[in-house]
Amino acid sequence: MADPVWLPDVLRAEGLRCDIYPGAFERGHGDFGTIWGPFMHHTGSFGETPQGIAQHSSLGLASQLHLAANGVVTLCGVGVAWHAGTGSWPGIPANNGNAVTIGIEAAHNGTAAWSDAQYGAYLKVVRAINKRLGNPWNKVVAHKEYGAIQGKWDPGNLDMKLFRQRLLQAPDKPLVIINMIELEAKENPWVGVRKAKAGAAGERPVGRDGKGRFVEYDNAHIYFHPATGAHAIPHGGLFEAYADRKWETGELGFPVRDFTKLADGAVQSFQGGVLYRKDGQDHHVVKGVIGQRWALEGYEKGPLGWPTSDEIPNGTGGKYQTFEHGVLEWDPSGAVKKIGAAAKDLTLVNAAGVPLAVEAVDLIAA
Repeated sequence: MADPVWLPDVLRAEGLRCDIYPGAFERGHGDFGTIWGPFMHHTGSFGETPQGIAQHSSLGLASQLHLAANGVVTLCGVGVAWHAGTGSWPGIPANNGNAVTIGIEAAHNGTAAWSDAQYGAYLKVVRAINKRLGNPWNKVVAHKEYGAIQGKWDPGNLDMKLFRQRLLQAPDKPLVIINMIELEAKENPWVGVRKAKAGAAGERPVGRDGKGRFVEYDNAHIYFHPATGAHAIPHGGLFEAYADRKWETGELGFPVRDFTKLADGAVQSFQGGVLYRKDGQDHHVVKGVIGQRWALEGYEKGPLGWPTSDEIPNGTGGKYQTFEHGVLEWDPSGAVKKIGAAAKDLTLVNAAGVPLAVEAVDLIAA
């Protein structure tokens, strides 16, 4: 499959205005092969411009599309863009989302409510790309889902599960009100019987802003927040680990992705990191630059194996974390000597779009 030079045509066919930034059809970090689908972001600012995405100071082309607050789309480039970084998602090669996804950067600060114009345009953009690729209309991944191990949270204040439901609804029909906790339980019958009243009356408010909710079921607690969506946290390991870390009020916050059962344990991504629990062992959180280096080593299937500690201060301003077969240590003071500003500036990346700071992590074999 060639580069998506068809993007302006399919977007305009959906009724969107699509501008073309100068040089877009010659811009990118190499050519596409097979394209998996769309990949959603926010820029962190309402003021970010198409120029900032097309000609990023350190990334070059940082996404194929820019989506303005008023719903106007700009094509920034058609080649591969450096937008995904380290992470994983079903169907996407681990740590290589750049090569197979079309990045969409919405000019949004991630905390404000999404305007009808921008949210509606986002739906049309994703739907148009999927129609052209022959995908289900709701095939899409968010940076906070793929890149949770990086600590990514974009697009912020946007429930991806609700967004996918909206993608399946006919654009010309009235929106259907959906109770996301009840939908999560319906789609995951393994959670068992609900131990509360039906509907909102049975949901317990939680979270610092009071907008979160949870409901207990036989085999899981389902947590919901409008910024992260509804996700079941299974009993018998992960939920107990989450409780040990003070639930949503602790470092983890709310879940941002469904849990995954591994061969000898389980994992689930949260706002504050990725929670791993190997069967019969204690639980640990992996995140940040050390987490990205561990991901590049192959996660728990790589030579380091499972984490055996959380991050620990090393006494000189850095951190280290132990694993079954080794240790990862990151120290900005030492890294500065090797790669200068790259030790702290995560916008400085290598040829694969991975922050150079990850290369500053020392791997010590056990």
